[in-house]
Amino acid sequence: LFFLQFFPRAEQERLKRKYHSIRQTNTETSTEFMQHFLRLAGFLGTAAGTEEEQAKNFQWGHRRQKSGDRHQPTSQQSS
Repeated sequence: LFFLQFFPRAEQERLKRKYHSIRQTNTETSTEFMQHFLRLAGFLGTAAGTEEEQAKNFQWGHRRQKSGDRHQPTSQQSS
């Protein structure tokens, strides 16, 4: 209800589009992405979908990397 009461319609639509197209950036840690995602979902409330839908959207936008949290090009080290 907060979302519908206090955000103009144009801002509501902008936040919905941002939420449904959210992706973790190359410089964003998993924690930073989660905070960003949860903030948007919090603003949207029920418009963010069910818990299951939110989990799928989070997984879709979250990048995973085997060796570390930040996504940066790996450099070769000489021994």
